[in-house]
Amino acid sequence: RALALTVVNAQLAGLPNLRACHSDLFDGLEGDFDLIVSNPPYVLDPSELPYRHGGGMRGAELSVRIVRDSLGRLRRGGNLMLYTGVAIAGAQDEFLEAVRPELEAQCDHWSYEELDPDIFGGQLGEPGYEDAERIAAVWLHAIKR
Repeated sequence: RALALTVVNAQLAGLPNLRACHSDLFDGLEGDFDLIVSNPPYVLDPSELPYRHGGGMRGAELSVRIVRDSLGRLRRGGNLMLYTGVAIAGAQDEFLEAVRPELEAQCDHWSYEELDPDIFGGQLGEPGYEDAERIAAVWLHAIKR
């Protein structure tokens, strides 16, 4: 249903070159991309509900995978835009530490902005978040070299 609505929205917006398809990230998709936009699940969820669970690294694992896989599929000058949540422990941002080397090696420009310093505060008492002080909403924009 989401893909069908995507097609309808693209038609209404006059975007004839949009192709909607179901996949696991880029598995089964051919070619490179000019634009990749993502808002993946980013919570560490013991039930592993697909709309919430972002995997290991306190929920950041899927976001890290998206950045790494996207950089391999963007055309030169292509843009990656990612909204995600990041557990912060002390001054440590495990997500940024994981993706920074790839961003610096493969991008002409990238920016990383904390949009909201404290979202999903109720998660902080859950297993896996014991040493996290907060979960921040962040925005990453990267332009492929």
